[in-house]
Amino acid sequence: MECEEIIQPTVAMEVLRRPEKKHLQARLFHCIYALFQGSFLSWILNKYRHNQHREKLWEDAKDAFQNGLSVFYLKSQQTGFTLKSSLKTTIYSYGFLQLLACFKKEKHAYGIKGYMDCLELIFEDGFLEKECHDLMNDREHCLMEALNMLPKKQREILLMKFFQKLKSRQIAEILEVSAGNIDNESTKAYKELREILKLKFNIKKPGQ
Repeated sequence: MECEEIIQPTVAMEVLRRPEKKHLQARLFHCIYALFQGSFLSWILNKYRHNQHREKLWEDAKDAFQNGLSVFYLKSQQTGFTLKSSLKTTIYSYGFLQLLACFKKEKHAYGIKGYMDCLELIFEDGFLEKECHDLMNDREHCLMEALNMLPKKQREILLMKFFQKLKSRQIAEILEVSAGNIDNESTKAYKELREILKLKFNIKKPGQ
């Protein structure tokens, strides 16, 4: 079976649900590695192109891609799991979430610009340059801590929105909920983050 055929969502799910066809499953994962690993690594390196730890980032991204595949396989074996979006988007999502977990463990080794992108959007009209810097000397760390205080589901949604630039519909497909549910959870998460940043870190919207 050609790679372009086996990675189609319906075909891929059929292969994953037929454990007796081990040769096809092996073919599927061979194609995933062949088609997606290189582009995933390039995407990560470009996304964090200003990071000074390029070799470490490369190795961590390779591990994240592999670990993400393992999570994807385990999820695919659960009853009711469906693959509605493209296989590439799904594999990238699982890989990226694994990389974020690595960032969380080794946060001092990385400068994570994505957190600042998220913070600016949370406050809509920008972020006071010195607020968090004066308080903790690490603005990314400040937002990271606030994100880690959110419920797991809300944290995952915001990470997918701001790091992977996924739309509500795409996130809904990955988490197997409705797009409306994602929008509601996002609204709650924004509100909760604002409160955490104001109460714990004394960061307020400009003008307040």
